[in-house]
Amino acid sequence: MNDIAQSIFQQHTDELCGAAVRAISGRTNAHFRKGRLYLDDDLVPVLAPHLRLEADNQSFRDFRAVADGMALRLLASDPTIYEQACPQDETARLLYDFFEQVRLEATVAPDWPGVHANVQARFRAWAEAFEHSALIESSLGILLFTVMLTVWSRVTGGVPSEAQQDLQEATRAGMADEIGEELYALRRLRNDQAAYAVVAARLAQKISANLTAEMALDRRQKDSDKNSRSLFSLLLTPDAQLEEGFDVAPSGQSRIFDQHQSSYRVFTRRYDRVELASSRVRLAELKQFRQQMDQDRASLSVGVAQLARLFRRIFRKPQDDGWIFGQEEGILDGRALGQLVASPAETRIFRQDQVIDRVDQAVTVLLDCSGSMRTHARRLSVLLDTLLRALGMAGVQTELLGFTTGAWNGGRAMKDWQRQGKPAHPGRLNEICHLLFKQADTSWSRARLDIAALLKHDLYREGVDGEAVLWASQRLLEQPDRRRTLIVISDGCPMDSATQHVNDDFYLASHLQQVIRQTISQGIDVVGLGVGLDLSAYYPRSLAVDLQQALTPAVFYDIARLLAGGHRR
Repeated sequence: MNDIAQSIFQQHTDELCGAAVRAISGRTNAHFRKGRLYLDDDLVPVLAPHLRLEADNQSFRDFRAVADGMALRLLASDPTIYEQACPQDETARLLYDFFEQVRLEATVAPDWPGVHANVQARFRAWAEAFEHSALIESSLGILLFTVMLTVWSRVTGGVPSEAQQDLQEATRAGMADEIGEELYALRRLRNDQAAYAVVAARLAQKISANLTAEMALDRRQKDSDKNSRSLFSLLLTPDAQLEEGFDVAPSGQSRIFDQHQSSYRVFTRRYDRVELASSRVRLAELKQFRQQMDQDRASLSVGVAQLARLFRRIFRKPQDDGWIFGQEEGILDGRALGQLVASPAETRIFRQDQVIDRVDQAVTVLLDCSGSMRTHARRLSVLLDTLLRALGMAGVQTELLGFTTGAWNGGRAMKDWQRQGKPAHPGRLNEICHLLFKQADTSWSRARLDIAALLKHDLYREGVDGEAVLWASQRLLEQPDRRRTLIVISDGCPMDSATQHVNDDFYLASHLQQVIRQTISQGIDVVGLGVGLDLSAYYPRSLAVDLQQALTPAVFYDIARLLAGGHRR
């Protein structure tokens, strides 16, 4: 699987596994990014080794099993009890975490056979991989393997393979007297987290001490330093070490933003403006652009009507629409009683609720019109034109907006700042320009010429993302639709050279993250569409697309899946 296919697989898997975790745990703020579980923006750490996957060569079932295991943690493990008993030593903490995960997997509700099968299969797959790895050849590896396999078997009732039983037999026999009491207690106490945690912590500390002693012996004998290091590298690898497909948008915390209590500043708004994108393109050129877009779209193997039906299924919502009278069952219709008296055999004297599917949805697409996006303008124009047309056919209210700057390198705002003596910490230092390609009250057919302005390269300069997201979200909130989605399309983090020069690298990025959190809190579903870039550092739900390749139906279906993730019925 190439890098792009792997990234697409990971994105689909993240959406599906996130849905599974939310369904099992009831935590609506749970979602996955690149195979890691988050609650809002907080990473949920995973120490249990059988729940830690790399994306390469893993099946969806593996990821789904990890999602089920993590969902059980959110559902049935009290974090306060967990922390009270948790050892401080890293190795003991890892073992303690593993013992708690085993407890959760052993107590899966009987009416969740699929979850039980998934977590059992995941542990067996991990144990088999460990069994055939070089780690098993070291004394440290066989000790750890024996402890984990024995605890899993005793607590869950699972039976290891014959080969695994043979591998651990001698080590297990040698440890029986030392840890037998704890092993017996763990199974007996598995339904009582607090009591179980005390025993699990004690067992983890015993095993950690044995591992430390064994590692010291290995160093003296110089026989397995390499395996020892490999073992602990495998088990204690920080969560931050990820396998990458698309590059990840850089992010960080702005020192200046923090120093001013996360207060975003603008030196001057004097030169800011909002304008029709088409007003900056000659009519003849605009018509030429439209002709080019139509030719490109004609060669696209995407059925707009089929895409529209898909969007309608995603966004439709059942609504009451009065009554249906003259039914043979339902609620008795008082107005038909006279008919019943006159004709006792009459059965059509009931009424029923009439429910119809309606789309009450607004979608705004906000396009980053920074200079680097210019190279993608042609394919982006076709993608957006097709997307807007299909959404409109589905009954969705749509708007296409863009954001750029009025000048390079700060423009008139920079000159004003210089004339005033360059006061410290001026905040945003450029003139911003927000663009209207298609407004909400304009149909696609009426806006199709204006949309062609996407191909005007002079529009693409620099980008101040946070203010643009704020502007787009305010326009969305003014629309009467009850459900609102904002799609932000970008190929990088916010970039305005003048602002970055007089502040710091992540001033605009910190503001963007703040605005996205605020927008989501207002009930707007915000998603990021990264052009050749993973935007998950900024957008909790995002998709990376490769516009170096020809547009295919798969790209549109990927976007549909992304939008469907925020509209579960």
